Amino acid sequence: MGCGEHKVNSSGLWYVGVILAVVGSICTNMGVNLQKFSFMREAKGRTVGDKRGYFRQPLWVIGLLLVVGGSILDFVALGFMPQSLATPVGGSTMVANVAFASLFLKEKFTKSDAIGTALVLLGIIVVAIFAEKESACYTVHELIALYREPLFAGYATLMCVSCLILFLLTRKMENTLKHKGRTSPEYMRFRKLHPVSYPALSGIFGAQSVLFAKSMAELMKTTIEGDNQFVTFGPYAITFSMLSCVFLQIHWLAHGLQKFDAVFVVPVFQCFFISVSIFGGGVYFKEFAKMPPLALGMFSLGAVITISGVVKLAHRDMHKLSPLRRLRAAASMLIFIHRSQKARDLKARWTVTPSPSETADFFQQHNDSARKHLCYLLVLKELLRSLRRPL
Repeated sequence: MGCGEHKVNSSGLWYVGVILAVVGSICTNMGVNLQKFSFMREAKGRTVGDKRGYFRQPLWVIGLLLVVGGSILDFVALGFMPQSLATPVGGSTMVANVAFASLFLKEKFTKSDAIGTALVLLGIIVVAIFAEKESACYTVHELIALYREPLFAGYATLMCVSCLILFLLTRKMENTLKHKGRTSPEYMRFRKLHPVSYPALSGIFGAQSVLFAKSMAELMKTTIEGDNQFVTFGPYAITFSMLSCVFLQIHWLAHGLQKFDAVFVVPVFQCFFISVSIFGGGVYFKEFAKMPPLALGMFSLGAVITISGVVKLAHRDMHKLSPLRRLRAAASMLIFIHRSQKARDLKARWTVTPSPSETADFFQQHNDSARKHLCYLLVLKELLRSLRRPL
């Protein structure tokens, strides 16, 4: 039976885990981008009152099934290799996210995105090369003993505090955005942090789900060896914890995709997911204990490269509009105003002559962006007037 005392699994099938992790990541990336595409269709095709919840959107459900299928493949992969190797390999398909975001969502992939994604991929490859590749199997009593280790208690405390801080910051940013607007000084202080908070929470919860899933995979391996581990409460508590973390991962990722670009959200999620998973596996399963100093140093270097890639991706401007899009938005607004006036039999009135003091107050209170939009409106007004045809 021989799975007690952390017996090393010498089957040498770690490459099977690599293949499963890659396929699982492709499914997950495709599912996430389908969910984002579903949100975009919902926002474009329905009014605010008619919008459906994400569980009532067919494309979102298909995306969810792909995410679940990818997670199942990731779970099976955990049975063939250590956690610190499984998660970086799963994240190595970041390129798939870029392809799917461009295909489904028509999101522009910039040079800055390419540099950031390349750094993330390079870091993941370095981590995967120098990670420990031996896998061990455990009994439920050994796993519970590992949960009680002081080092793991410190890790669990750090994760709980991090999630609480991110949650409180997210709520504060949402309230500030709702009541004071995107250009308010209060929101501008958190402008870079806001798009990071959702995928960060999702990645941390996802990493904990991997930790519990790895524990479940070890229990299933031990059970298959002939020593049934599902006769006590412990395995079911681990299963409940895993499912809870999976739900929270999906919940926060869905919120992030509703508000920001998938090309940004998914890489940040992957980075937190991979980094915290590696850290958690090293602390809980002691996967760093047998690594030589050189391998441990290169492993750490890979993590630093990955984080630097995320910092590069974090400079992506979520709400920057090109001049053409600004003109289209201004034209749509003018056409809407004109049609509304015509429907109510009102005389078209495009300008209001302000007093000199009102004009001065306007330019003092508004920034350069507002002045540019005013210029676009004035140009479009003249264009529409020159056409002299009904809209």
